[in-house]
Amino acid sequence: MSRSFPPFRMSSVRPLVRYVDQERAVIDVRVFLEFSGCGPDYQRPMRPRHVNLLLEVDGDDGFRDELDFRVPLVGDHAVLRYELVCPQRWWPAGMGEQPLYQITVSAAEIQPMESISAVFGLTSVRRNAGQDCPLLVHGQECPINQVLAVDAIDEKGFLPMAAGSLVLVRGHYGPDVLYDAADRAGILLVQAVPIHAGGMPETEMVDQIDRLLSHPSLAGWFVGHLGAMTERIAYCITSLDPTRSVFRAIPGAA
Repeated sequence: MSRSFPPFRMSSVRPLVRYVDQERAVIDVRVFLEFSGCGPDYQRPMRPRHVNLLLEVDGDDGFRDELDFRVPLVGDHAVLRYELVCPQRWWPAGMGEQPLYQITVSAAEIQPMESISAVFGLTSVRRNAGQDCPLLVHGQECPINQVLAVDAIDEKGFLPMAAGSLVLVRGHYGPDVLYDAADRAGILLVQAVPIHAGGMPETEMVDQIDRLLSHPSLAGWFVGHLGAMTERIAYCITSLDPTRSVFRAIPGAA
């Protein structure tokens, strides 16, 4: 007798750029699943050990790729590791273009076949410690000429279009529409972890980091205003997003 598994749907897909240079990029595509049903047949031990997924990748330049994956299910998600040759890299305004990719994941086990998509860019932003130019993008110095703070009330305003601008998103987590606009305009943003009334920023930070990971405009995280919680939150962020810097001071600020 064949074993029946609980029905599931894909709730979200999050691409994390692990590595990128001019020759190749490595992306971990995390697909989160939701299982439904009740009763003993729907307990966690009865869930499938593997899922079959189709990954489609489309680029702004007409690039297209399609791969089938059979990957283990870990808790509520699966990870597809995808390698892209000769990637179109994302750059801040004044340093290069801002190409974006779209990934679409489909699950054959769901009838009719269900798909879920996400847009992302291939960038690498690092802290340039001890140097006048505070950031490196793809290993090149990225000069910061002005730092602008964005509060929730400012979100409907215009992003700076000048090269060398850095936006600090403070007091709240910026919405996707802000980050989408920055992705298209080539503006780097640093997201400040908002102060939490109960002293536990982690309660909302996990979901917010997961939501923002795919945006190439996200240059890093700022925790320098959190006082005694600074090191604890910095450690937590690094475990969730090992690809970006955590700043105790705002890069480029006088």
